[in-house]
Amino acid sequence: MLLAQSAQELTDVCGVGEPPEIDFVCEVLFRLTGNDLLARGGGILTAGVRLLSILVVAFIATRLTRAAIGRFGSGMEKRIQARLERGERRGTLDVARYRVRRFQRLHAITGVMRGAAGVVIWVIAVFAVLQTLHIDLRPILAGAGLAGIVIGFGAQQLVRDVLSGIAMLIEDQYGVGDWIEVDGRIGQVERVGLRATSIRDLDGIVWHTLNGHVQQVGNLSQEWSRSLLDVPLALDSDVPAAKAIIHKVATDLAADPVWGDDIIGPPEIWGVQDFGPEGLSIRLVMPTKPMANWDINRQLRERLHRAFSQANIRMQGRLVEVGGMARGYPLLAETRPGEGERREPRRRSLVPPDVGPLDRPPAAPDTDVAGTDEHGRDQTTELRLERGREPRPD
Repeated sequence: MLLAQSAQELTDVCGVGEPPEIDFVCEVLFRLTGNDLLARGGGILTAGVRLLSILVVAFIATRLTRAAIGRFGSGMEKRIQARLERGERRGTLDVARYRVRRFQRLHAITGVMRGAAGVVIWVIAVFAVLQTLHIDLRPILAGAGLAGIVIGFGAQQLVRDVLSGIAMLIEDQYGVGDWIEVDGRIGQVERVGLRATSIRDLDGIVWHTLNGHVQQVGNLSQEWSRSLLDVPLALDSDVPAAKAIIHKVATDLAADPVWGDDIIGPPEIWGVQDFGPEGLSIRLVMPTKPMANWDINRQLRERLHRAFSQANIRMQGRLVEVGGMARGYPLLAETRPGEGERREPRRRSLVPPDVGPLDRPPAAPDTDVAGTDEHGRDQTTELRLERGREPRPD
């Protein structure tokens, strides 16, 4: 009886939670002193020490995790710097631009890692604190699950944008300074965030694109570019001679002390790319440094124009309308007469030779084409039906 009474009294004094759990320090103090107030105080002190220990451990774990991630980031920075220096010595990489891009990507990734590690550590610490206070976690977990579902439905686009931004940074799809094409717009990347990307187009407009909305993106300046030029020529041009001139102009440009630094490979003539009634085109390609292809193309056009003029190689001509109609088709003429020759433009018609007259036959003189008869019927429709022609809708 005394033992049962003593156990019940111990439970009343030192029992915490439901079902009650006996605190060890409270039990020891109660058995030694028999003072319930002192025993309760010891139990509260023990709980406080446990809470403080949990917070200290969580803080230390956060600091150690951040330090480890920082050490990892520093090692990656050194390796990236060494790689950039090797690229600079080879002359195949714009170090000033790529350093900013690589380091920004690294800092974004390490920042995400620090944030994720901190969230995991402190969530575990909060659950440990609640368990120390003998708070039932089941209702909290149920409420958190319901709140998570509600927040998930409301913020699913935000979560999608952030996850897409993380994947974009890890995969190194583009970075600050790159020229990209996204959603039909071409522009330079000015800011890369986890939620959105900012690009400035050729008109100077800054566009903010949510990362979750990007389905396809083309990077115009990653690693290297290609100068691609289709040179238009007339149909009667000497193709082998034109190809030789194009190759010589491209080779001279690659050897130029000013422009040659932007060309990282020999020029290639791929041959006749297009062929049609207005002329043909020969394709020239050259590998260049990132974003140097546009300037190289402009310089190639200028030099090819001079070279073709000196070699008397004609470019594609254009047909323009000079007036007049032939059976419903416009009359066209070539705009360029021969050199030193004064002649009238040769009139040509686009009408096919096997097409007959397109004019409608005149109506019978004894019929009233327009109007109705005494019964209110449309005589035009009846005439067309009699000739075996379907009426046209008005």
